[in-house]
Order: sequence, then structure tokens, then C-alpha cells
Amino acid sequence: MDSTTVKALRIMEALSASDDERGVSELSRQVGLTKSNTFRILSTLVDQGYVQSNPETSRYFLTLKIWEQGTRVIDRNPIRRVARPHLQALFAKINETILVSVIDLPEVLYIEKIESDNPVRASARVGQRAPALRAASGKSILAFYPDDDIERYAKQGIGNKSDLALFRNELSQVREQGYAISISGSRPGVNSIAAPIWGGQMVPGGALSVSGPAERCTINFLESIASDIINTSTLISESLGVSSPTIGNFAFVS
Repeated sequence: MDSTTVKALRIMEALSASDDERGVSELSRQVGLTKSNTFRILSTLVDQGYVQSNPETSRYFLTLKIWEQGTRVIDRNPIRRVARPHLQALFAKINETILVSVIDLPEVLYIEKIESDNPVRASARVGQRAPALRAASGKSILAFYPDDDIERYAKQGIGNKSDLALFRNELSQVREQGYAISISGSRPGVNSIAAPIWGGQMVPGGALSVSGPAERCTINFLESIASDIINTSTLISESLGVSSPTIGNFAFVS
């Protein structure tokens, strides 16, 4: 592993997570490097156009070059390429925030969305992450993973044995009904429902979710739109050339 590359990535991640420009001293403390090492890496990133220095403050910030590279990658994502018209059709029915995510354990990463028109709404940004064990989208994907994988990831994030048993039972129910519901799961006061988007080898590659404020997106409301969510996720899967399995009779092929 190239340690210099790792150090540069850590510095870029620290700059990305900050709303403010950062000085060499505070960056070096955060990433655990010497000031001279941090300065050398920042100078290289400035030369390559990924970081810029404010001449008035001598503090550093990321440029839009990293965003430019990221948009090229996300535009190539097959789920995102085919999902948009299906999201628009679903949005016309429900007018709540719709999100498409992909799994990147132990999290899900949001790659597309349509935002609700309601004045009070709950949303995540494209590029934002959420814990897969708590988000409806993550649970809708994990439910169809092999049992050994589910057990490994669940034990990493759920220490309490009784909570672990409840989580296993919840995923069994998701596997039977084809969708997951999260009540204040990844964010307090925000409820969501999600269904898997299927990929190759009959493993979900992503998820379609609808989320909103708890006072509007009640359990009854979420359950009332479950068939719309499943139908839309199925259409997206079919647009990828994958047929969804029969929910309730799902079996893994070893």
C-alpha cells in the first residue's frame, strides 16, 4: 500500500468533511501527520488542482475538480442511468422524497433523488451515506444477502443479543414481504420504506426508498404505498435486464 497516497486521501477526506477552510496545523493534528508532511502533500494536491490555498489566510479547501471526477463516475452507474423515468412516475403518485442508493457496507450511498414539493420534508443529499443496519434501504438489501454475511455485518453493528435477534427477525420479514420500513432509523423523526433493486446473480445491487417526516409518513401511509415501491423497484431491475425473484419463495443458489 502506498502510504503517501493514503495520507493524501485522508487529507482530502478531512477537507471534504469541513465547511470551513483548514490550516496546516489543524489538518496535521486531525490526520495524525507532521506539519511538514501535511504541507508537502497539500502542495502536491494544489499543483494537481484538487486543493486551493486562500492567499489571504494561507488556509486550504478542495476545488471542484474532485466533484468533476465524481460526476463522471456516478453518471456511469447503471442503476442511476435507468432509474430516473421510473422515479418520476412514482413521484407523480406520492409527492414524497424518493432516493436511490447502492450498498457500500457498512453503509448505503445515495446516488439519485427526487425531492418532495412539501414545505416540510426530510431528505438526504446525493453523495450522503447512512448506516445500512438502520436505513430502510440498507435493510431491504441486506435481507437478501446470505445468512453468514448478514450475521457478520449485524454483529459488527449490533452488540446487544436481544437487539440482534430482533434484527434477524426483521430481515426475515423483509425477505417475506419484499420491502423494509424504518421508523426514525437513520435520522430521528424521519420514516422511510425501501425495496431492493436487483443486480446480477440475484443479489440486490441497490435500493429504492421513499422517506419523509414521521407525522406525514406514518406506518399506515408507508404500508399503503408498499406495492408502488416494489413495482417501481421491479421496473428499474427489469430496465437493467434483471428479473426480480418471487418474494416469499426466495432461495440462494450456492
